[in-house]
Amino acid sequence: MELLKHTLLALCVLGSPVFGVPPPTSPPFRHWRGTSGACVPAGPGVLSVLDFGAVAGEDGDAHGNKKAFNDALGAMEPGDTLVVPDGEAFNVVGGILATGLRNNTLQFDGALNFVVDFDNWPLTDDGKKYQDGFVVTESIDVVFTSSTTALFDGNGRVWWDKMIAGTLPPNRGDSRPKLFHFIHCADVLIERVKLVNSPSWNMVVDGVRVEIRNVEVETDRDYQRELKEKSVGGAAKDRVFEWVIDKASGLIPAWLLQPEDLNTDGIDPSGVDFYIHDVKIHNDDDSIAVKPSQAGSVGVDGTMYDCSQNMLMENMELVGFGASIGSVPPTVGRKCVDGITMRNVDMPGTGKGIYVKSNGNDCLDGKTSQLTNLLFENFTISDPFWYALWIGPQQQHEPNSDLGLDCALAYPLHGSQCPTQGCSDFENITLKDVLIVNPKLSPGAILGNETNPMRNIVFDNVVVKQESKILGKWPWKEDGMRGIGTYKSEFVGSGICKGCHPVPDGFVEE
Repeated sequence: MELLKHTLLALCVLGSPVFGVPPPTSPPFRHWRGTSGACVPAGPGVLSVLDFGAVAGEDGDAHGNKKAFNDALGAMEPGDTLVVPDGEAFNVVGGILATGLRNNTLQFDGALNFVVDFDNWPLTDDGKKYQDGFVVTESIDVVFTSSTTALFDGNGRVWWDKMIAGTLPPNRGDSRPKLFHFIHCADVLIERVKLVNSPSWNMVVDGVRVEIRNVEVETDRDYQRELKEKSVGGAAKDRVFEWVIDKASGLIPAWLLQPEDLNTDGIDPSGVDFYIHDVKIHNDDDSIAVKPSQAGSVGVDGTMYDCSQNMLMENMELVGFGASIGSVPPTVGRKCVDGITMRNVDMPGTGKGIYVKSNGNDCLDGKTSQLTNLLFENFTISDPFWYALWIGPQQQHEPNSDLGLDCALAYPLHGSQCPTQGCSDFENITLKDVLIVNPKLSPGAILGNETNPMRNIVFDNVVVKQESKILGKWPWKEDGMRGIGTYKSEFVGSGICKGCHPVPDGFVEE
């Protein structure tokens, strides 16, 4: 009886347990046509984009080439292979679309150069955004491969310039296209492609049973930072200068505290049964960001699921703003990410490291979200200049908007807010064998909600090594003159620390 009373009391404080699947330890999916290393075509038919009028080199017309690619994709029969010849670069605009493919191979041995042409780049049906660069939708058993390495150049600089300046056509909003997009597909292999300077997100893949390997994403980070620096107004610069004087260190460059976000995510997967491995991503936003699905999702093959779930990502070099989950905003349909493993990850000189994030919301009308059963294992996060670990609400501030219920980018500078949503469930999150070396700021934050604390957060051999006697102590450090930098940790209902240094507040050492 006494045990039952204590159990009921715990449930009243912590809420009902959240169910899901455990983080995978082996690949959920390997595409059968790529297991030997070289992709095996599904059938004998071979098409070339040259046969449909595509012209390589400077003489190639971007709009004519887009039509040629679309004609070739539209002519594919089940089992066919489409070849983009080796050594050839094709000028194109966005709007290259393949839909309803079955058992096909897309062999891109050449390159696509996405020409910036605001007047003639096609818009979406509502006229508010530009169509994405390369899209495959409603397709099953598709292999995107190359005998060398396919190159997609998004020529993003002009898009970023206009985004920051607020002059993007057609309506001065964020109308930028994504570069490489698979939508509602199944049984997919994507390999041997390099994406350079996407106008916005680089690779977005929504599907069931997907393998992504040997992919590289490269964003001109120096140019983006220079662009952001120029966009920072005097007030923001004054705040940074004031903080530099106060802290006498100048750790955070001004471009990090401005509101514009260029959204150049690396790889954003959503769906079920993903295996992402052997990728290299250098960008200036989320390097990997698992996007949520919601209750009642149905794949193109009829697979039903309620969460983005059962994904293994390993052997990755990520330099950007996060090995990320989310953001996962509360919705009536319950946005959810569950059963995710990221392991064997090197993050040298990254902005953020491990980043698990909900999103601002009023939690009314039954809106909820779920971030559960997450494993981050064998990470080395070296010289991060922002927070190495962050579990809590997304730090954001959209251009030309009030902060509202969001967490400020500059938190905790000048008393700024960072509320965690009581309707977002954080549970069963494990960090194992994570080494943080010479962080510029305190190692990070674990921010739960008072009415719905985080549950079963485990730090197993999570260690910070700091050579500097000055850096790594702001904004949070342990008490005492020589106190080391530590975590901001609050409202963690059950936190366990095994061989950790430092130990987050509220965690129990084992």
